Amino acid sequence: MIASELAQRDELADFLRNRRARVMPSDVGLAGGGRRRTPGLRREEVALLANIGVTWYTRLEQGAPINVSVDVLRNIAKALQLTEREREHLFLLAGHRPDQPIVAATESVSPLFQRVLDQLDPNPASIRGRRYDILAWNQAALDLFGNYDAMDVKHRNLIWRFFMRSGECSTFFPRWEHSARGLVAKFRARAARYPDDPCFRELIDELLESSAEFRQYWSEHDVNHQSEGFKLLRHPQLGDMRLEFTVLAVPDHPDMEMVVYTAEPGSVDERKLRSLPDLRPKPSARLVSS
Repeated sequence: MIASELAQRDELADFLRNRRARVMPSDVGLAGGGRRRTPGLRREEVALLANIGVTWYTRLEQGAPINVSVDVLRNIAKALQLTEREREHLFLLAGHRPDQPIVAATESVSPLFQRVLDQLDPNPASIRGRRYDILAWNQAALDLFGNYDAMDVKHRNLIWRFFMRSGECSTFFPRWEHSARGLVAKFRARAARYPDDPCFRELIDELLESSAEFRQYWSEHDVNHQSEGFKLLRHPQLGDMRLEFTVLAVPDHPDMEMVVYTAEPGSVDERKLRSLPDLRPKPSARLVSS
């Protein structure tokens, strides 16, 4: 068995154990059954609810090389009360996935999409790749999130920057912990789509080694994806702004996304966004020789 398959089975086993510990017997209509050494359901209870053998399920949780059918996965997902996103994650970890996306050696953004970003100014907008590398941006994004142009390419990765430069990120994400948890949940769901991509493994390993916060959130096995919502952002001069965000797919590029921040029309936050260009340094006047 190749290393990526072993890692995938370990990930599946870890996910099942973690989710089993989160379900109380009363949540699924079972009696408490006396004092328990560990929280959550017992393996035999999951097996009973999923209509599968206890020995078989135990081996699955231990990372044994077992082929799992779609029907069995549905039963396990129901027994563990998984959300729709968690169910999808379970299926991916168990090897029930569409053909792997074709991964380009490098990801790039066309001039047309760059023009779209520029036209959205003063609404902050950027395009991120499959691994959450920031690939393109407009000036408003620089106003809020820092100068990507001056960063090393490696440091333009959203996950890396969030955890390796947490102090810096907390200046424009005042609810840093909430944002960080959500980001890890989305990244975990994304990483499951690319189990053989060494770029994901390299980034995850570095963060697991270097960031206690990332280790904690990663161990919780949350998976999620939000295509819209709002975030509280902080500008050094304009202060806090409650901005809505929309995540849009970029056609023909698997897992490349455009993220656009807007404000409620007529709100104070919209007026703050509109004033962003006024705060930018003015270009130096050129001397014209006579």
